[in-house]
Amino acid sequence: MSGYQRETILLLSVHDMACGHYLSKAEAVLKNEIEVDFEKDFNEINYILEIYNIKEYIENNVYLKSWSQSEIDDFKVKVKGYGVHIGRFFSKFNDEDVLSFFDFLIFDYEKTFWKLINDHKVYKKISPEKIEIMLNRSPRQIDEILKYKDLVSRYGDVIYNFLLSYSRSAEILLSIYEVENKLNKVELYLPKKLSNNNKKDIISDYIDSEDCNYNYLSIIQNSKKSDEFRMSDKIRLKAKRKKGEESSRFFNDKTNKSVLKYGVSISYIDNAVAIKECRPEGFVFHYSYDMKYIERNSSPYFLYLNFKYLFEYIDHFNRINLISKRSLVGLMEGIMGVRSKSEYFYGIAFNQLQMSSQAQIHTYSDVLKTLGYSLENILQFVYTSFFSNCYGYADNASLTMPTESALALEKVRTLAPELESVLKQYKLFVEEGEIDFELLQISSGPSSMRDIPSLNEMKYIYVDEKSTIATSCLNLFFSDQTMLAYVEPFKEKKYGTFFDLLSNEKSVLFSSYEKYQLPNINYLIDNNHIYIDELGFLRPVNINRILILKDLHDNEAVSFYHYPIDLREEVIKMISDGLVFSKSTLFSKPEQDYFNYYLNKSEFTNGLDLRNSYLHGTQANPSKTELHENNYYVYMKLLVLVLLKIEDDLFIFRNLVK
Repeated sequence: MSGYQRETILLLSVHDMACGHYLSKAEAVLKNEIEVDFEKDFNEINYILEIYNIKEYIENNVYLKSWSQSEIDDFKVKVKGYGVHIGRFFSKFNDEDVLSFFDFLIFDYEKTFWKLINDHKVYKKISPEKIEIMLNRSPRQIDEILKYKDLVSRYGDVIYNFLLSYSRSAEILLSIYEVENKLNKVELYLPKKLSNNNKKDIISDYIDSEDCNYNYLSIIQNSKKSDEFRMSDKIRLKAKRKKGEESSRFFNDKTNKSVLKYGVSISYIDNAVAIKECRPEGFVFHYSYDMKYIERNSSPYFLYLNFKYLFEYIDHFNRINLISKRSLVGLMEGIMGVRSKSEYFYGIAFNQLQMSSQAQIHTYSDVLKTLGYSLENILQFVYTSFFSNCYGYADNASLTMPTESALALEKVRTLAPELESVLKQYKLFVEEGEIDFELLQISSGPSSMRDIPSLNEMKYIYVDEKSTIATSCLNLFFSDQTMLAYVEPFKEKKYGTFFDLLSNEKSVLFSSYEKYQLPNINYLIDNNHIYIDELGFLRPVNINRILILKDLHDNEAVSFYHYPIDLREEVIKMISDGLVFSKSTLFSKPEQDYFNYYLNKSEFTNGLDLRNSYLHGTQANPSKTELHENNYYVYMKLLVLVLLKIEDDLFIFRNLVK
């Protein structure tokens, strides 16, 4: 056990707000001379690591604001001496003493210990046998050792044998190959000796073990196959079954108070007060719709439009409303849990939207039957007749819908290729000006959602992620983590973002900001987004530009032609300034991701893969009628969305562009 009595000084990123806390502790060390005999006291390994951390702060120009320039100059000289002590200490490091030093090592300095073992090449003096003893005494050291390629190379056999039996080896493998880690992106290395078969055995044993973390089961089930990490279908099925067992146990536990209950109810009311209404009750949403309104507007086209105006499948810019938006995922939702690098990212809001949209289309289909219509016939009419008559779409457009008497499985098998056909037909129409079915038949491969073009140039606008100015301004205006909204005298109003503050308050003084906030405020001033007026208040320079950035932050894509002229002109200036760029596709990038999530797994490991399941006959057992019926309405929903997007494209081309 360590007898180290001083407060520890951790080495953090220079951007970490906690640096000041540790610099305050470091100040006392910097103002005193070193009075330690490093050669006699093994406990002083911790002191060496402490002064290394202090040295790193000073050499990276991280200081306390209270320090004078004279003090800073003195400290710079002092830490040069630290470097001499550190170098001398590790030059005398040997295999005989390493375990004694290790036993005195405190937890807070373990990361620095292994960094210096690597940087000073001390590993050349330490035998594999000693490393094996260290890992047996403290298995968590593997997390640090794997960060260093030279350590892994030197101790490959020891690490290999350790990983074969370590209870957390599977989680390490998954963190390397599958898990997304935004907070701490550190590359880990594995011994070359560790084969794919070894990795399979480690994962399989992990699934069987009592230490198995439920959150990793989905990662294993949906893992992508690569040359370095290739799980068998049998192992992935094993993970799926274990996840099902654990889920059943969790949700069937009557004493469990942590289960979050959320759901949807749909009702159609005669003579309702409002055409549509949503009443939340916790995480349960109660939707009601005016049945008389539906009956009064009962032509096939108006019944189709209810997906826009009643159910709000698309917004007023005709963007799909049902997609996962990062702006709707809470901070804790985004960082908690375990996520695959390649999964479709969503939170509770997305689940609510999918549940609501499924309930809406299912119940609406039943309502239409009471009016003498079928949803299938309405969609067929809109695509094959209305689009041609209203927008000049191809008059030979074809859409075959399932019969009402067909089983749910048969309906999906009919609709799946028809959805593909509609996409291919539209692609041909854009490219050739007509639908040539012989040409369509030659193009037998499935259509990628990103390959469906638009009739309109500059259809969608996106943030240029390569532009530091664009990404920084998005963060500073619209992130609730920048603290720019936290300023007197408005602190008690608790505005979430700087944009919210400026939108609601006209008397935000530049002089009210603290020193730590000024670099961000000055950045926005320097890049001509805000200015200080003659009274000292902060004002937006270009409101239109900020509104466009707000739209991009909230929705991830701007529908160019639905903007008024002044905003379109501003978008063109932003393209010229390198802040945004345009693409001409039927679906925006977030919409493409949404379809890919449902239809295949080529893009996302957690995709539902409906396209391949039904087109290739690998769907669930035919007896699972309820599942196939639900999937049928998923396909119907996707078809509705495709038609709404096609209509938007045709409308823009005919009425706005021309």
